[in-house]
Amino acid sequence: MCDFLLCVGGGKSRGLDSDVCVKTSVWLPANRQEVWPLLTDSRMEKSGCFCLGVPRPVACELTDDEGGVGMGRRCVSDRGEVLQRITTWMPGELLEFRMMKTNHAWKSCVESLEERFELKSENGGTRLTRVTKLKARGRCARMKACLMATGLKRVHLYVFKNWKHYFNEEREAA
Repeated sequence: MCDFLLCVGGGKSRGLDSDVCVKTSVWLPANRQEVWPLLTDSRMEKSGCFCLGVPRPVACELTDDEGGVGMGRRCVSDRGEVLQRITTWMPGELLEFRMMKTNHAWKSCVESLEERFELKSENGGTRLTRVTKLKARGRCARMKACLMATGLKRVHLYVFKNWKHYFNEEREAA
């Protein structure tokens, strides 16, 4: 079960809010130290329904041998990649980063993109919460932000589905 929160507001573009925040939370049957590596090195193998230009995530990885504040993270999709700079690095607890550049078609519509993964121990597993903050730009920025938030929610759910499947397969194999 995933929790969902979408909020619009906080930024201004021609007098209209153009910031969105997408929050998704999932419980995973693993401890925080087992979940953490997926934030920095994971492959998406489960199928998913993506349409209307929403990119399907393929993999995320560190661009440097080790993680840490100031280091890079790359997320690859079927439509391009996003290069990110890590801003908070607390293994097993918190990972934050912001987009530095992308080759996605939507790059001209996005002024900024920041993400946060928070891990908390819960009921013998981990409650993983992902928050993505996006600021749209250009004409119709508010509409773009709302449409992009819908796509981001789809990405959140798809990634969590893959990670949950990963841990369920590991439990069955043991």
